[in-house]
Amino acid sequence: MVNRELVRRKLNKLIQYLQELDSIKNYTLKEYLDNFFIKRTTERLLQMIVETATDINGHIIVDNGNPPPKDYYESFILLSQQEVIKKKFAEKLAPSAGLRNRLVHEYDDINDKIVFKNVTAALNMYRKYIEIIEEYLETK
Repeated sequence: MVNRELVRRKLNKLIQYLQELDSIKNYTLKEYLDNFFIKRTTERLLQMIVETATDINGHIIVDNGNPPPKDYYESFILLSQQEVIKKKFAEKLAPSAGLRNRLVHEYDDINDKIVFKNVTAALNMYRKYIEIIEEYLETK
């Protein structure tokens, strides 16, 4: 059985991170590129958003009697296989795990323009994610 209290605590953190990230929309691309504090804050918030969502995914997956996901990307796919989120939506969310990995591990040079452009997409997708998880919790 899904630990609703734990998942809701994590959802509250996710909501907080999204509210903080929302302020980034007030900056122009030039302001963003010229201010490393804003860039690093954005990167960290995106990282925490993905990590919090994948923690939620993992809890739901494991609490439903399944083995834990192998990685962040897979957590979204497995969540869709459990019919918590739709497959198409999972396929939209899953690549954010790749962005998180690039930010954390600096696999390649970080393209600041791509990160900045992902802010609005992340806000929209993860707000929808929260709604879906809340609906799921109401049925469990």
